[in-house]
Amino acid sequence: MKRSTFTVILLFALFYVSTAQGDFTNGYIIKNDGSLVYGQVKYITKDFTPKECIFRWFDISEVYAFKPGDIEAFGFTYGMRYKTAVMNGSETFIACLTEGAIDLLYDGNKLYLEGLGLDMVLLDNSIGSANAEGEMISFHGYRDLIEKLPDPENKFTPPPDISLNPEKMTEVIASYNRSQGSPAITFAMINSSGVFEEMRNQGAFLNHYGILGGLNASKYPINEIYQRHGYIPEMDFFEFSPVIGLFYNRSLSRKNDRFFFQAEIIAFKTNVYIYDEYYDDYYSLSQTYRIDINMGYTGLKVPLSFKVSFLRGNFKPFLDVGVFGMLNLSTKYTRGIETEDLNHVVRTDSDNSIVLNNRIIGGLAGAGFKIDINPRQSIFLELRGETGSGLYNIEDIAQQTISFNVVAGFDFH
Repeated sequence: MKRSTFTVILLFALFYVSTAQGDFTNGYIIKNDGSLVYGQVKYITKDFTPKECIFRWFDISEVYAFKPGDIEAFGFTYGMRYKTAVMNGSETFIACLTEGAIDLLYDGNKLYLEGLGLDMVLLDNSIGSANAEGEMISFHGYRDLIEKLPDPENKFTPPPDISLNPEKMTEVIASYNRSQGSPAITFAMINSSGVFEEMRNQGAFLNHYGILGGLNASKYPINEIYQRHGYIPEMDFFEFSPVIGLFYNRSLSRKNDRFFFQAEIIAFKTNVYIYDEYYDDYYSLSQTYRIDINMGYTGLKVPLSFKVSFLRGNFKPFLDVGVFGMLNLSTKYTRGIETEDLNHVVRTDSDNSIVLNNRIIGGLAGAGFKIDINPRQSIFLELRGETGSGLYNIEDIAQQTISFNVVAGFDFH
């Protein structure tokens, strides 16, 4: 239990340290005086109303944290833009879908118009009024509001299929801005493309590495042996041991995240106790045998596998298949034998003649899921089954190793 607790604490500690550093990508800030400063902005996955902007000029420069109101806006090259706006009486950053004479803002659920005197007007089906360029207009729903936007030269004709879909509304408001002679700049709704995809195409994010930990359950089936080596009882249970290790993962395609090769090195220590007794009346000896076996080793396992993931997005189930090799270090095996005859005379003996193999090889198959935190970092959970050669260094017997592993990993690059 102490080893398991330590493993979990170590995983969480490394996870915290790695994620606390964050990832930066090319971006910019717009100061309140309108000046634009290029640099690097901490990556945001899908947050439409972030609480702050983390900015630096380059990789090793000082990091600055800007709150809403400290700057007018910030954004990512080829990605999203966030503007300072006043909502419910307080300043906040909110995603801007298009910018011009009038801006279309989006909080992930609702759309708003701001500009031309409009002050964060919610687009919905309610009745309201707003000040547009000094004139009060009353409207019955968002469609009526858009039709009544200031258009002195009647250059804007709203399309018949106006809806509250963010993509379609972006096209409508951008069309209005263009009709009024204003620049119509539109921005992405996600930050998953752009610089990160460009870096993937260059091979920068094809290689990943991280840590993993979990639980190993193993048993070593073997036929009961009477001749030459004496009686060895069947192991009819799984022995559980905590594991910890490192992994290297490489995407096999620049175009998608579906096919991977993964190599791991895993360490664990196991100690097994087996007890059994049997009655033998061979040659009318009528003796009862009691067997105690203690064995153990420190295992260094190297699984090599190919993974295939499914679905798109941040949640990706996967299947994998591969092989593994394991070195067994510091192996030990002791067998205590107690014999009792019909007169209840008990004799004890010990036998250390059997040795354990110093290596095991086999195959593996598993299934699990991966959750992307950002294009660089992810976590995964996997259930894996393994079968391989036997543990005992004995010839001409039927034996094998059967293992199940539950492992969780954190990819920190």
